[in-house]
Amino acid sequence: MEDFSYPKSARLRNREEFQRVMNGGRKKRIENFCTLFFLPNSLGTKRLGIIASRKVGNAVVRNRAKRKLRDVFRRLRNREDLAYDLVIICGKSLAPLPISIIEEKILKVLPKSTNLSA
Repeated sequence: MEDFSYPKSARLRNREEFQRVMNGGRKKRIENFCTLFFLPNSLGTKRLGIIASRKVGNAVVRNRAKRKLRDVFRRLRNREDLAYDLVIICGKSLAPLPISIIEEKILKVLPKSTNLSA
């Protein structure tokens, strides 16, 4: 059985970690619903940080968007590919989308090997 938990070790928790990924990592825009930043790490595991500003909507909408992104991350965290830190900036149109579509579009953009220049 797969582990779908979201422990503290799988999170980016402070400003320095977010800044390191956003300044040094690759940036990919996914249509109009989110922006991804990813940077390989030496921890051997994937970590996630989510940014959802008030432009996304009220607290209910922002929390719904973050829940959906965490769910997508839980599914892809156990995949056998590159270990990286991932920062996702939510866009306005993320919350109404179903999780399956969000997951499909994010998987198209994420790196699958150690080659991050592609």
